[in-house]
Amino acid sequence: MIGSLYSGASGVQTHSESMTVTGSNIANVNTIGYKHNRVNFQDLLSTSVGGDTKIGQGVTIGNIQNVHKQGSFEATEVETDVAIDGNGFFSLRDEAGNLYYTRAGQFAYDKNGFLTSQDGKFLQVKDVNLDTNESVGPLKNINILDQIDPPIQTGDGIKEGTGVSIKANLDTNSKIIDVALDYDNVRTEMYNFSTSVTVYDSKGNEHAVDVVFRKLEDKPEDIDPATGQPIPGTAIQNNWQWMVLAPGDILEGGVPGVMKAMGGGFLEFSDDGRLISDTPGLIQTPPLPPGAPPGTEPPPPEMIRQPIVPDQPSQIDFNFVDAGPNPQKIGFKFGNGSNPDDPTDIRTGMDGLTQFASESKIIDAMADGIKSGKIESIYIRTDGTIDGAFDSGRVKALGRLALTDFKAREKLQIKGENLYAMTFESGPAIVNDPNKAGMGTVNSKSLEHSNVELSHEFVNMIEGQRAFQANAKTITTSDEILADLIQMKR
Repeated sequence: MIGSLYSGASGVQTHSESMTVTGSNIANVNTIGYKHNRVNFQDLLSTSVGGDTKIGQGVTIGNIQNVHKQGSFEATEVETDVAIDGNGFFSLRDEAGNLYYTRAGQFAYDKNGFLTSQDGKFLQVKDVNLDTNESVGPLKNINILDQIDPPIQTGDGIKEGTGVSIKANLDTNSKIIDVALDYDNVRTEMYNFSTSVTVYDSKGNEHAVDVVFRKLEDKPEDIDPATGQPIPGTAIQNNWQWMVLAPGDILEGGVPGVMKAMGGGFLEFSDDGRLISDTPGLIQTPPLPPGAPPGTEPPPPEMIRQPIVPDQPSQIDFNFVDAGPNPQKIGFKFGNGSNPDDPTDIRTGMDGLTQFASESKIIDAMADGIKSGKIESIYIRTDGTIDGAFDSGRVKALGRLALTDFKAREKLQIKGENLYAMTFESGPAIVNDPNKAGMGTVNSKSLEHSNVELSHEFVNMIEGQRAFQANAKTITTSDEILADLIQMKR
C-alpha cells in the first residue's frame, strides 16, 4: 500500500514537470527558430513481489527531446532576416570566441557594422574566391557597413575583358583631310570622326579621352630600285590612322585646354569594308638629316608603324595627374581583323571596326575599370552568398554564410536565447555551404517560425492535467485505505 503512495507521488511530480515543458512550448509559439520539446516518459525500476511477479514503482521523465522539425516561413522586408529551409544551423561567435548555433535568423548590424544576432553574437561566414566562387578560409565575423570596393584601373588589354574596346563604322566616303597633324595640339579639323570613352587610373579617378580616326590617302606599291618595277603587296589601301587624345588637364606636365595625342596606330580594311589589320604606331621625332647645321629645328613628330605583336592589342602609356610616377598602359582593341586571302581564316573582320558606305557611327565603346565604391545594400542568395551593391555600380560577393549540422542534433545543449551548444553526445560540428552535402538553403527576407503546434500542445495539456488528477487520486485513495486499516484495529 505504501508503494502505491510513492507511485502516485512520482506521477504527480513527473506530470507536473511535463506540464512545465508544455507550458514552455506554448509560451514560445511565436519565438523565431524555436524547436519544441517533447517529454519522453519511462517507468521506474520494478520490485519483486511474491517470487517472479514484478511491480513498477511509478513513472519518471526519461528525457526531454528537442524536435527539429521544419517551421513555417514568414516573409519580411528586412534583407538581413534569413531562414534556413532544410538542415543546418547558423554559427555565432561571442566576444570570448565561443561558438553557438541557432535557427533564429534575425540578424542586424552592430555599432561597428558587423552582422550579429539580436544579443550581439557575430554571425560566422567564409570568404568567397571571386574567380572560382568557392568558399575559402576559416569561419570569420563579417563587417558589412565598412566595406569599401577598391578601384580597378583600366587594363592593358591582354587579359580578356580589359582595356578599351570599340565597335564602329567608318564611312568609306569620308574625305581625305589635308590639314597637317600636330600631335601636341590635335584639333577637330585634323580628323574625320571621334568618340569619347571614360578610363580609370590606379586611384579610381575617371578620365575622358577621345579616340579619333583620320582617313589616309591610298599608298601605291613601292618601286624596286634594282628593277624599277612595283613590289607586289606593298600598296596600302582603305587605310585610316587612329589616335587617342587626352586633355592636358589630366596629364602630368600637360597644357590645360590642349588635346595631346598619346599614341595610336593604323587600320587597314578590305575592299568590302572588313577590318584586315590594326598596326601599332609610335609617335616620335625623326632625327636631323646628316650634316644639318647647329641650331636646325627638328622636324615635326611623326607616327611610325611598329611590328604587330600576336595576341597583344595596341597599348598606350598615360601619365595621369596624381596617379603615381609610373605610366599606366591601356590597351585599345578594334576587332580581331581578318585575312581575305586565306580561305581557312574563320575571322569575319566585322566584330569591331568596319568601313562601309554609311555614316561614321559608334556602335559600342567600352572600357573596364571602376572607381572605388562604398556599400549601399546587400542581397543574400540561396547558396548563402552575401552580395554587396556599391555606389560605384559594382556588385561583388562579400562572403558566404556557413551552415553547421550535427549527426545527433537532438543532443545539442539548449542554452536559451535561441542558442544551442555542441556536446559530446551531439557529435562534432559539420560545416559546409548552404545547399551542399545535405545542408539546407537560405532565404533572405524570411524568418522561420516556431514549430510548436498549439492544437497538439493543448491535447498534451489536457492529458497532463488528467494524469496529474489521476495520480493525485491514487494518493488520496491509498491514504483512505490506510486509514481503514488503522480503523480495523480499533
